[in-house]
Amino acid sequence: MYPYGPSNYGHGEQETQPMPATAASAKGRTRRAGSAALLALALAGTAAGGGAIGAVAGATWLDPDESARPATAAAAPTTQSNSLNTQPLQGGAATSSTVATDVYNKVGGSVVQIQTRGESGRGLTPSGAGSGVVIDADGLILTNYHVVAGSSNITVRFDNGQTRTARVLGTSPTNDLALLRVNNLPDNVPVAPLGDSDAVQVGETAIAMGSPFGLEGTVTQGIVSALDRDYGPQRDLIQTDAAINPGNSGGPLFNARGEVIGINTLNESPVRGSVGVGFAVPINTAKELLPRLEAGETVQRAWMGISGTDLDAETAREQNIPVQQGVVVVDVQPGGPADDAGLHGGNTQGEGGDVITAVDGNRVTSMSDLADRLAAKKPGDRVRLTINRNGQERQVTVTLEAFPESLQLP
Repeated sequence: MYPYGPSNYGHGEQETQPMPATAASAKGRTRRAGSAALLALALAGTAAGGGAIGAVAGATWLDPDESARPATAAAAPTTQSNSLNTQPLQGGAATSSTVATDVYNKVGGSVVQIQTRGESGRGLTPSGAGSGVVIDADGLILTNYHVVAGSSNITVRFDNGQTRTARVLGTSPTNDLALLRVNNLPDNVPVAPLGDSDAVQVGETAIAMGSPFGLEGTVTQGIVSALDRDYGPQRDLIQTDAAINPGNSGGPLFNARGEVIGINTLNESPVRGSVGVGFAVPINTAKELLPRLEAGETVQRAWMGISGTDLDAETAREQNIPVQQGVVVVDVQPGGPADDAGLHGGNTQGEGGDVITAVDGNRVTSMSDLADRLAAKKPGDRVRLTINRNGQERQVTVTLEAFPESLQLP
């Protein structure tokens, strides 16, 4: 069932797809020593070296027959307003249960079930299911890319039982985001307010809504258990212990005020279900991309094609490296941009590869720094790397490419 490892990408789709995993990083916060980030630099496969990137995780997709089964849970009641009461409820301070109830009653109707069908020898057949959230009164719905990828027919089911056919406007495969549009949004469907994921704090309330296992209108609650997790090509994910299961993909992660702070995308689990480690795409990532998605773009991320690990003073001393901070190149993707530029990785004799110390003259001290420098780049951009090779500093120019489809979702 899990030929590629413990991670459940998909939560509602139809096939199994391997994806590379990474260690955690913390953008804008204290980062753990030796942390590694995959991001636009990644390699599939296993990379050697402490903290190096590239271990293969797995993607579990829902069986088509199971994804197409009818929902049995009660749906969230339709509301006529998306304004939230942020004051304590009557009777004293709000409890966690009353907060979840308040959020559910006010914005639960913005959460939709998405069912997809694909072409087969028998015509259109069910191919998967997931969730989404209405973010605009003009019928815009935000979901995961992997929920709708490869489908030829998309049906959106609202909590009042009405359905609409949706079309994909734009996608961002590496961020696992897709923007849909339906015509004639049903009456009284609330629009979910978008929050500020940069303001999210570890320990605050997190409420997930969606259709796990086809059970629409399902609410789970927990906390934000970590921030800025990097997983495969996805960056800065919000980690939560709110239960996220197959079918939750594309649904919203709300804060206690009923604002969308993330779009649920995957969980980490040795079994087909939640063990309390789920991840959501930060809503600020989506907000930044929304104009391009609405314009119909397929947003690609730039890719360098390396795996690497952070260099610290102790490692530098042990390996006689003349610099004490930077990124040690562990492996280089054959035929990738870094390989074409002549970058060197480590070898089986334990010798380290090139050490990247700057990008376009800007200092780099870790993999996360390197990823941040490349995040603003586009496929086709040229970057000048300052590297240290065998004690000698030199310059290498790399022409970035689009993140390979084999490393994207699905």
